[in-house]
Amino acid sequence: MKLDFNTYRSKVRGCYLGKTIGGTLGAPFECYRGVYDVDGFMQDISEPVPNDDVDLQLVWLAAAEREGKNIDSHVLAEYWTTYVSAAFSEYGTGKNNFRMGILPPLSGHMRNENRNSNGAWIRTEIWACLCAGNPALAATYAYYDACVDHSGEGVYAAVFMAAVQAAAFFESDVHKLIAIGLSYIPAACGVRSAVELVLSCRRKGDTWKQARKKLLCTLPSSFGEMMGEWQGTAQVPASKKCPVQTKDPDIPKAEFGYDAPASIGIILIGWLWGEGDFGKSICLAVNCGEDTDCTAGTLGATLGIICGDGNIPACWTKACSEKIATCTLRTDELLHVPKDVTELCERIVRRTPVFLRGACTFSEGGGFEVAAERSLAYTPNAFRPYEQEDIMVLLSEQPATVRMHFRPLTVRVTYDAALAKVEEGVPKTLDVTLENRLYLPQYCTLRLLEVPEGWQVRGGTQRCAGLEHWHGGHNENRVRFEIVPGALTQARYTLILEISTNGRGERHYVPLTFLNGAC
Repeated sequence: MKLDFNTYRSKVRGCYLGKTIGGTLGAPFECYRGVYDVDGFMQDISEPVPNDDVDLQLVWLAAAEREGKNIDSHVLAEYWTTYVSAAFSEYGTGKNNFRMGILPPLSGHMRNENRNSNGAWIRTEIWACLCAGNPALAATYAYYDACVDHSGEGVYAAVFMAAVQAAAFFESDVHKLIAIGLSYIPAACGVRSAVELVLSCRRKGDTWKQARKKLLCTLPSSFGEMMGEWQGTAQVPASKKCPVQTKDPDIPKAEFGYDAPASIGIILIGWLWGEGDFGKSICLAVNCGEDTDCTAGTLGATLGIICGDGNIPACWTKACSEKIATCTLRTDELLHVPKDVTELCERIVRRTPVFLRGACTFSEGGGFEVAAERSLAYTPNAFRPYEQEDIMVLLSEQPATVRMHFRPLTVRVTYDAALAKVEEGVPKTLDVTLENRLYLPQYCTLRLLEVPEGWQVRGGTQRCAGLEHWHGGHNENRVRFEIVPGALTQARYTLILEISTNGRGERHYVPLTFLNGAC
């Protein structure tokens, strides 16, 4: 299967038009609980509406333009800390952790009450567009992205949506797309439970309102509890289409921040009961309440990928501004924010051949064709070193394993159950796994540097590890460091893991930060 350049560009533009339309439609109802009958914009939309769902992707665009395909969670965390001005919820927690030296995926997990919330799956479109037709690659980049400020369900939701949207460039059947998304997340997680519940409601013939209630009763979200039941606002007064709401006693109180499963479920309610109709679908997502700008925006983007920009009804495209207004970014000339959706999409399209590598075939006219993976669903044997990392392995390692990618090797450091926390006299283990990325065998020397006085490293601070090259076999080796912290007088300690290879001049460094106290 192949897409010609113009069709691909139309789908990218449809993606971000749908994102903007859905996000604008749902903006007035965000964080409120209610059941509405909205069938169009309810607020003044004469000016573009700022939306963090798009804002955050502009930071990733800058990273993609400057760093190319070799971006990972550490590169993204650097860009995040530099350019995201928002300091609330998971956004701020991820930045705060990273500034303390806590690396992803620990940065998205530690002391993060919102790790299971919505800040990551709302920004997957850029990975889907750059990895069109390759959901495995899109899911991997979505993981690198999400683990900066999320873990658990927040990461699973992002991986699910990225896979669905990347596959949507070649597949339009909603049930097939849902199955593809599910193939990239664990068998037991809240996101899968939400998806399966909504599918079950659809099969049983429930109404969308019945499905919404079952979803929120089974997997309650705290988003609608933030502002409470909708009573109308100065921007959008209560009316027949969005009446004053009363509390539903059947919906239990949610665990704070546990929002991603129900939100993914609401996206599917809009999609399934909307039966592929763009306007009906995004309105149903808003009519379910909760995180309305995000659910309608993500659904609008997904439908926009499927249909392309020319098939989004004009009543929606003409009513909503294409200009981009930001609200969560620190801008400068290096970030170079696009002025509108058209510029954003053209810049994404130009980067696609870099990310898709051999899946792009260039034509004499200057365009290219994009080819899909042979199988859009996850297949365990489809991943090989030097191509991309296996998303299921990445998910299984969170939140305890830090990965850093260097040219000749990948380093994985797995913390024990206490993660970055240390206590006086309590042994701490670090398992270091080295993956050879060269078609050459290597001997590596690992050294722990800057070990604090009073700390003991059992077996010494140096280890040797031999690596075979990958040739259909095994290219890993592992060593363990056991550290016993002592004489703890500081709040924060940073050790340096140095890796050097015999006969090569390169040295690679992994900072290892530990916190002493209530962390």
